[in-house]
Amino acid sequence: MIVRFIQHSGVLIEFEDKTLLFDYWKGKLTIPLEKPLYIFISHRHSDHYTKEVLDFDGIVIADQGVNLPLDPMHHPVVPGDTIQIDDVLISVFGSTDEGVSFLVETNQRKIFHAGDLNLWHWKDESTMDEIEEARIRFENELRLIPDSPLDLAMFPVDPRLGGDFDEGARIFTLKTKPAYFLPLHFSGNAQKVQTFADWIASTATILLRSDQGVTTFEIK
Repeated sequence: MIVRFIQHSGVLIEFEDKTLLFDYWKGKLTIPLEKPLYIFISHRHSDHYTKEVLDFDGIVIADQGVNLPLDPMHHPVVPGDTIQIDDVLISVFGSTDEGVSFLVETNQRKIFHAGDLNLWHWKDESTMDEIEEARIRFENELRLIPDSPLDLAMFPVDPRLGGDFDEGARIFTLKTKPAYFLPLHFSGNAQKVQTFADWIASTATILLRSDQGVTTFEIK
């Protein structure tokens, strides 16, 4: 399995027999034309989606709010949906922002792309009530996600959030115990990035750190 981080939350995953594309909106992209392509769109925010992906020759699985054109290759989904397309099993979960998150099972791998699912609060700016409300919403979504270990988790680690910028990622990692973790929204403050890297090193999870110039990773 080859994992290519594109930008922000955009990720391309290549198997020998298929390609998965998550939340592409811009950046350098090379898609193998000889393999089936499955395109995942977690929501319609402009940093997770561009209409250009609908021109790609692929099967599209997208949050219902994207308002896909009618097409037999397009599959609008909502939280709670489970769909099987060929040998790709897709379980759809919610978000604490807009849209959905995806658990994809194929080629004996379990892959989770969070979209904008995260514990979104700005500790240094939010009130205690706002922080508590954010935690409750996040915990309610996490309860629905299986505890079984993942092969790859793609989840926001956004330094813009301030003091507790990686709290959601830590909770998610401890719950799902992914073999590999690819941070989304992962840029900016180098000290905070290193803080999360140091923490995850204390777990069994391997961090795929895309902020240091490496954007392609091979998972065997």
